[in-house]
Amino acid sequence: MHTFATLQLSAGVQFMQVSKWLGRSTFTLTLDVYGDYIPEEDGGALNNLPEPSAPAKQADLPSNVVQPFGRSLHIG
Repeated sequence: MHTFATLQLSAGVQFMQVSKWLGRSTFTLTLDVYGDYIPEEDGGALNNLPEPSAPAKQADLPSNVVQPFGRSLHIG
């Protein structure tokens, strides 16, 4: 996590975006910990790092629920 944040901020990604990716409730912790890695030039460095992949959706995660007779139950 620390390497990811450092690389992203050094590449010029906005600190608020990095803070969201890290799951922080406020961006101030990100600034306190990683503020030295934010480029001081206007606009920062060109970001040539790939955006992190989206977290897996609930449907993509394996399930331990066994459907009876190979089909899902419909209640309603």
